[in-house]
Amino acid sequence: MRHQEFLAGVATRGGFAQTDDARRAADAVLATLAEHLPSDDRDALAKALPNLLEQEAGVDTAGGGGTPTEAGLVDEVARRSGWEPERARYALTAVIGQLNAEDADLGERIGRVVPEDLRGSGPTVPPDAASVGAQGRPQPVDPDELERVLRQLTDWSGDVSGIERTVSLPAEHLDLVLERLRAAESEIGARLRIVERTPTSLTVRARTESMGVVAALDLDLAARFDDIVASVGSAA
Repeated sequence: MRHQEFLAGVATRGGFAQTDDARRAADAVLATLAEHLPSDDRDALAKALPNLLEQEAGVDTAGGGGTPTEAGLVDEVARRSGWEPERARYALTAVIGQLNAEDADLGERIGRVVPEDLRGSGPTVPPDAASVGAQGRPQPVDPDELERVLRQLTDWSGDVSGIERTVSLPAEHLDLVLERLRAAESEIGARLRIVERTPTSLTVRARTESMGVVAALDLDLAARFDDIVASVGSAA
């Protein structure tokens, strides 16, 4: 498990635009987990983590605090991070999800202590993610309109409940894609959901989560994503 790759995974899952926020989430969640894991599992966590993360989070401190409640874990992470409980909960699912992705055995150990809803089984969308446009309620697109636009987009597929695209690029170029994507999301007022990221590939989904459908803004952002990938990919 590598330090920067772990933080990049946390940032992707949690939608953290800044590395410092991903580190803040990791420190708070790892310290909280260490307090509740049995000694053997806590030792396994400390052994799996990069040295810097282990030291920053204080994972080697005494724990064994028993099985916590979901609310209790959220409150502890909120206290350590200084975030509101809602954002602390997203930090929990992002960090736990990345731990599970990096080390299945470690994920199983954590799963014995952590409530099911916090186990980070899928990608998360942070509470400040924009899912509606600046001009009121987003407008869903109908199947015919979606089919027409899909013919103009690059390698997107899906239906009115969501469309996805997977791109393959070197890791450093994927980081640049995500950096430019965040800026585009702020400008357009929509967000692409990260479905999966590997060292050399990225799968994103476009849809308005609050409505569970593809809206016009989602298609605008999908087109912008295509432009970003084309621009970054040409330099790969």
